[in-house]
Amino acid sequence: MARITIDGSMVEAEPGQRLIYAINRAGIELPQVCYHPQLGPVQTCDTCMVEVDGKLVRACAAVVTDAMRVVTNSPAASAAQRQAFDRVLENHLLYCTVCDNNNGNCTVHNTTKMLQVEHQEIPFKPKPYEVATPTRFTAMTPASACSAAAASRPARTWK
Repeated sequence: MARITIDGSMVEAEPGQRLIYAINRAGIELPQVCYHPQLGPVQTCDTCMVEVDGKLVRACAAVVTDAMRVVTNSPAASAAQRQAFDRVLENHLLYCTVCDNNNGNCTVHNTTKMLQVEHQEIPFKPKPYEVATPTRFTAMTPASACSAAAASRPARTWK
């Protein structure tokens, strides 16, 4: 077992294991919009940025090594997480109170609450084309752009 320090606490983890898994297992809250355990490190959103031994890295892609020092909430890591999430929000309207997916299972909504986002820094840009309407074979949601959200959502059945 590797012994690593996460936000000042000593944590044991398997060497070579994804850092994000060790952080999650330790119960430390970290934004992770595109990460899903079954998909592995997609590395498209950058919301899981942390400092490892003084350098910013993606927690989803970094692997555990013995004696590594991880800081999830340093000013640099927090700024990187917020900036990355602002880029994600460029494709989402922050109208969570009226969204059909506001049921506690929306990664964008939950991350908005975690990062205490009250307004979008980068304005929403609507699609330059008409958005497809759902058919009985597809179910398009605002979160469907995120592969992790789509993978974790149970399949819809149509009658």
